[in-house]
Amino acid sequence: MRLAENGLRAAWAAGASAVLWTSGCAEPSSDAVAEADHTRAGGAVTHWTDALELFVEYPPHVQDVSSDPWAIHLTWLEDWQPVRVGSLTLLLRGPGGAREEVVMPAPDRPGVYTATPTLTATGTWRADMTLSALGSEHTIPVGQLQVFASEDALPHDVEEPPPGLIALPKEQQWSIPFGVALAEEREIPNTIPVAGEIVAPGSALAHVSTLVAGVIVAGGRSPAPGDRVEAGETLALIAPTSLDNSYARLRADVVAAEREASRAERLFAFGAIAERRLEHARHELQVAVAAFEAIGGVLPPDDGESSDSGLYDLRTPISGVVSERHVASGQHVDAGTHAFTVVNPETLWFVGRVPARHTTEAGDVRSAWFTVEGTTQVHTARRVVSVGTVIDPDSRTLPVRLEVPNPDRILKVGMFADGHLQVGDPVLGIAVPAEAVLEEDGLAVVYAKVGGEAFQRRVIQLGPSDGSWTMVSAGIGSGEQVVTTGAYQVRLASLGDVEITDHGHPH
Repeated sequence: MRLAENGLRAAWAAGASAVLWTSGCAEPSSDAVAEADHTRAGGAVTHWTDALELFVEYPPHVQDVSSDPWAIHLTWLEDWQPVRVGSLTLLLRGPGGAREEVVMPAPDRPGVYTATPTLTATGTWRADMTLSALGSEHTIPVGQLQVFASEDALPHDVEEPPPGLIALPKEQQWSIPFGVALAEEREIPNTIPVAGEIVAPGSALAHVSTLVAGVIVAGGRSPAPGDRVEAGETLALIAPTSLDNSYARLRADVVAAEREASRAERLFAFGAIAERRLEHARHELQVAVAAFEAIGGVLPPDDGESSDSGLYDLRTPISGVVSERHVASGQHVDAGTHAFTVVNPETLWFVGRVPARHTTEAGDVRSAWFTVEGTTQVHTARRVVSVGTVIDPDSRTLPVRLEVPNPDRILKVGMFADGHLQVGDPVLGIAVPAEAVLEEDGLAVVYAKVGGEAFQRRVIQLGPSDGSWTMVSAGIGSGEQVVTTGAYQVRLASLGDVEITDHGHPH
């Protein structure tokens, strides 16, 4: 039990300046633990630069005595991985121009450097570090430390850590996906939480049905689901076989009307008939063509070479992607059979269902963000298409439609979604990344990083969210660090489900 207390005190020291520190990562004897409880004058510091996090634990220092090893931990912030290469210089400057410089050519193991400086003057010393790695130099201020005249002069007071402190050693942080971010002041719009779905606009969805009865014949491209098609492209060829022979009859009516109109043109040219008869022949041709085209019939081009096969071309009215095909070669189909579904997926709609209690705010919707089933990726919709005028009597919701660009075709028609509609003007306040917020027993929780290896569980009060950042009205302050990736592992550590073992600090 004493060893666990010592570990938490060391972790707490990492989050405060000029606090007392105790060593003891390796199991000491009971006498050594007792002595450590009364002799503490080292410290621990956590400091961030633009690229690095420094977490250093340093022991008590006595004049002209080589110290116990400093445990210096360096982490790259970009991927939260330990520094594996590079030279680290520790520069200490003391009273009266005293100076000590320790150069560590490489880490003893990934992320960990050690130093045992001997300081020659009592009083306050200033410590700074410089890492030379990957072609760059990084200056890292450490702060001040005290050097005492003898071991008897070391102070005995101890600052107890606050309750609920969670320790997660650096080596464990490096071994899992991990990341932190700062809580900061942001403007975030008010939002309405909604459930919804992804649908296709009317102009971007076509259910292509057969207008004649017949048999699907082989020939042509015959697109399959997933194939891209252009407006007017043939999807299938049908050999008409309807009992009333309507397709063939209407096509024959067109041929007969064409012949009669051509004959009337010749007779009129010779003055054999009146103009009224020519106009009647032309009218009959127009009626025949209109009737044929009304069932999807397409006349062959009048180029002198094309021949009419008598087959019916089933064509798509829009460009897009074939999402469904319900017919196969050789299959008999009736008029009205649903044969294909074509969707243009480049622009879809997010339909949010606004609860009835929020309908007065629906008219002020500016945009939306949402996630769809099976993924945590956040999508945004910035153009409102329409706001419903009738509340659905069963769900007691009002539909709000927003346009969603979908160039990568990640969104699929029919997906269910959870999202927020953004309404009104933005609100200014403290916000944290949305991924940092966990739900535990019905409470919103973040894990604050208060030191290199020290964390606290904070119950927070949530405000508006834009999908990427969530406003926090209580529980966290501006500039505090919150765990964004790896928060669940910190939670397990708080429950004792992550084993906190000797993590190799050389004390």
